[in-house]
Amino acid sequence: MMARKSRYNRANILKKADKLTSSDREVEHGDASKNFEMVADLWSTYLGVDIFPHEVPMMMVLYKVARTTENPHNVDNYVDTCGYGALAGEQVPNINKTREK
Repeated sequence: MMARKSRYNRANILKKADKLTSSDREVEHGDASKNFEMVADLWSTYLGVDIFPHEVPMMMVLYKVARTTENPHNVDNYVDTCGYGALAGEQVPNINKTREK
């Protein structure tokens, strides 16, 4: 039971999210900011409404929240929620730049 509890420990969840978002993922996935811009453009076109890059990771947080309703025991959903929240926070300095486009 102790191993299971440690899996859900907030410090462990945050450490795992930090490791995932701070590692060299750019090599595999590209620059996060550029990806969010591309996704925002695609979603904007598809939905017919303006979506901005900082909103993309927040929408992914909501996606992870929805997933927890099906399986609240999957710790990866909580890890990913923290990671996407941190990535959204990094987009804040770009908010006015993207709205001016």
